[in-house]
Amino acid sequence: MSEHSFNDSDGRRWTACSECNRGGNGNDKDKCSCGFRCREWNGLGCFVGTAIVGPIKTPEKVSRSKRRYQRYIEADGCFESFRDFLMYETHEHRDRQYA
Repeated sequence: MSEHSFNDSDGRRWTACSECNRGGNGNDKDKCSCGFRCREWNGLGCFVGTAIVGPIKTPEKVSRSKRRYQRYIEADGCFESFRDFLMYETHEHRDRQYA
């Protein structure tokens, strides 16, 4: 049984964000569209949440350089080299920053 989630007077299940499978502690890859990704109880929750099933899995920590290289791999041949990808990404960042 969850500590902060409850059934209201109409029988609907209210799930606290910290105990939701789509919340900050949840295992679901599709995170909450409400933006409440709380890891600790802070009073936020909703009626569409689902309780966490199974143990809470902490996400694997990936360095910034590994995430960048993963984006390069996902580009799937759009660039001749990793250096070209970095140049493109740098220019895109600057364009967004100064636009």
